[in-house]
Amino acid sequence: MKILNKILPFLLAGVLLTGCSDFFGSKGDSITDEIFEEGRQDPNLIVDEVGYAALVPFWDGFDSPTDVYVGFDELVYVTDAEGVHVLDRAGRKYDTFALRGAVSVTQDRLLNLYVAARYDTVITAVDPDIEWDLPAVYKIHGLNQGNPEVIDVLKHPFRRFDNSRSNTTLERFRLRRDIANNDENVEITGVGVLHDNTIYITRRGPANASTTPFPDNTVLTFSHEMVDGERTGRMRNVGRIFLRPQEPTNFFSGVDVSDITTFVGPPQRDNITTNRGFLITQGNEDRDIPFRTLWIDAVNTPDGIEYRPNPSLQVRDTTMADSFLYDTGRFVNPTGIAYSADARSHIFVVDAGTDSLYLFQSNGREGVTPPAGSDLEKAVNVSFGGTGSGPREFNNPSGVAYFRQIVYVADTGNNRIARYRLNIDFE
Repeated sequence: MKILNKILPFLLAGVLLTGCSDFFGSKGDSITDEIFEEGRQDPNLIVDEVGYAALVPFWDGFDSPTDVYVGFDELVYVTDAEGVHVLDRAGRKYDTFALRGAVSVTQDRLLNLYVAARYDTVITAVDPDIEWDLPAVYKIHGLNQGNPEVIDVLKHPFRRFDNSRSNTTLERFRLRRDIANNDENVEITGVGVLHDNTIYITRRGPANASTTPFPDNTVLTFSHEMVDGERTGRMRNVGRIFLRPQEPTNFFSGVDVSDITTFVGPPQRDNITTNRGFLITQGNEDRDIPFRTLWIDAVNTPDGIEYRPNPSLQVRDTTMADSFLYDTGRFVNPTGIAYSADARSHIFVVDAGTDSLYLFQSNGREGVTPPAGSDLEKAVNVSFGGTGSGPREFNNPSGVAYFRQIVYVADTGNNRIARYRLNIDFE
């Protein structure tokens, strides 16, 4: 990568001129600790019981961060009011790509970034004098190399408005600011990636009547456009996953979807899961949604892939845990979700309604397995939070990520990226 290429000559020169120990830092050097231990926690601050310890200092210098993601290139990407930032895992910023209204970010295995944001456009076929504010997903390549390039923009409503293609009555109708169903009221809230670089996009908006053929509240699927067996760099919408967009019934709804995550995650490896399922969160505190975080399975059938609720999470064994992912009313306004994609298979949820971070096992139990030698039998609940600016408090968190035993939280109201590690994971 160019970032590494740029600094490598200076690293070598520094070693030759100053010696290894002077250049890389001493054992007590704070920069060395940050690079090699990612924020070593003061042992005096670790509580006796099992729980998450803050890796301080937290990362600041953001403008209302909305999401955080550790990519397949093992760099950290943060969206905020400025756009999307790229950092190393010591928290040092390398580059920023300006995007208005950036709210979610992911990366595919080809190292393309996908950032949900907004864009301004004049649609001559509708009205040449109006500039519209619409949601989109930007596909960006090269930000991790210092030469970012937008190679595609997936624009809602995902049909092209130009002189070469006529627009349907429905498309024209929704571009009116005097109606509630105006397309400007639609949001793209989350992006997730699969093993084959297919992209899931969550969308929410006002048009969800039972007679609507294409409801706003849905999960959209995009794959790479191919021409003569070669990728063009562009993406095409290949499907919609309908999850009961209006009524939060049972375990298969999609009301005001606020985020999505898949079971695919870094680091790069050949045996990455081919599971096409996903997890979603449903926000909107004004709606009565009993189960706001859902696990949706993708099942291969003779007729193609069918999406179904995960039945195993509906089993709540109180001899093994005190609380569960599928407890009624467990969340108030979940705004971000992540899956650990390692042997632990943990699910992380941040809730802006309770200013809290929650951890669940893949079987739905809240908490972690008791440490070796413990006389505990139930999962140890390590969820925490509360409104504030302390090391274990949040103010309107909206994004969460996990990588190599560290949990990252986009703490929007506190303008920081908070980081945590289970105290039983410290060596």
